[in-house]
Amino acid sequence: MRLIIFLLISLFVILALTNPNEAEFRSYMQQKYGIAGSLSLKVASIFSAGTSTGVHRDNYILFSRYYIGGDGILPRTDLAWGVAGKFFDIEEPAKN
Repeated sequence: MRLIIFLLISLFVILALTNPNEAEFRSYMQQKYGIAGSLSLKVASIFSAGTSTGVHRDNYILFSRYYIGGDGILPRTDLAWGVAGKFFDIEEPAKN
């Protein structure tokens, strides 16, 4: 029983320490989409209200969700989940 608790606590600590930040997400977007990824983030920052950088991060300590919009002209669009230093793109359902 103690081993299971130790392993769970270790897993939570590892996930919390490897939770990617916004700079890592921007780097991921640039690597995956090239110049188009960088430009889309710049356009999102232009149309965001206030001093926002365009990309928003919901930090849940063990993982994060990244999205753009929702605070100005652009509607909110979820982009990816960040877990353990990796990013998983969020596929939006097709709208008819």
